[in-house]
Amino acid sequence: MNDSPSRTLGLSLAIIASALLFSILPLMQVAWVLLIQARFQSVIGVLPQTSSSPETDALATGGDLGGISMGGIVLQAVIALIFLVIAVMAWRGRPPQIRWIMLVAVLGLTAIGLWQSISTATAPVDIQQGVDSGAAITRQLACGTIAMQTLIPLYVIWYMNRAPARAFYRGQSGR
Repeated sequence: MNDSPSRTLGLSLAIIASALLFSILPLMQVAWVLLIQARFQSVIGVLPQTSSSPETDALATGGDLGGISMGGIVLQAVIALIFLVIAVMAWRGRPPQIRWIMLVAVLGLTAIGLWQSISTATAPVDIQQGVDSGAAITRQLACGTIAMQTLIPLYVIWYMNRAPARAFYRGQSGR
């Protein structure tokens, strides 16, 4: 008879929510940035010839997403993949120390994410770069992500320190 406790619904929700926040969403961002950059690079630099005008070079072609370096994209993808491995191991419950590794990873990634979101939300508007509606949208999204980056980690930390989660990672029933 197997005496080890099963993974509770609350623990499953904590692991899934943290994997979504720290792995799936960042990997989706990386995929979108790479897709958009690939589309920018595939723009043809010549306007086609029509019956009334000869073939001419386009005024501007391609594009680049300003402020996003390839090194930053690779770093985000690597961190997301490492956390995904941690989440899978936490889902399995082995090794028992994975509970602490998951807690430290959640705290570290939360600190980094909150720092980035707060700096984005409080950054002054640079008039030299022009005025656009994207800055206001970015600030609003940063405020929403601050809430999400606070509530999900609080739930994960709270639930992983409860007795059912500790028993699951110890592999012992509390009977």
